[in-house]
Amino acid sequence: MHSTSASLDELKGIDGRKVVLVFTDGDDTASKIGLGTVIDRARAEEVMIYAIGLESEYFNGQTRVRTKPDSGLRKIADETGGGYFELKKTSELAPTFTKIALELHSQYVIGFTPMQLDNRVHKLTVKMKQAGMTARARRSYLAAAERATVSK
Repeated sequence: MHSTSASLDELKGIDGRKVVLVFTDGDDTASKIGLGTVIDRARAEEVMIYAIGLESEYFNGQTRVRTKPDSGLRKIADETGGGYFELKKTSELAPTFTKIALELHSQYVIGFTPMQLDNRVHKLTVKMKQAGMTARARRSYLAAAERATVSK
């Protein structure tokens, strides 16, 4: 989660839609920054996080070990309105990057003004009527007094 937090630092003060793409091939074993903290920051700063987790396999000296991507990746992507992709082979990387790029180019932004600006976190659900369409939207928003409009 440290690299995700560092990416959020880099996006501070930038106007427009902000997206972070996280790519990893294993568990987060060195980060001192928790998943909840990153989700809270992404929510407050209106950043969408896409995550790609690649399974990997290595020999530890005795046996072959297969690692699974960090389980928090799916949660952070879902909570921020991004997408999560779990891959088994590196050959799936290029098509996945292409899919994410195409998805980012074909999104609509919907905004609304909360009834109360109470500086609290509120749940948010966006559903699609048309079959075959996917709603990528944050699952919550911060009704901050300094932010009059919330985007998805």
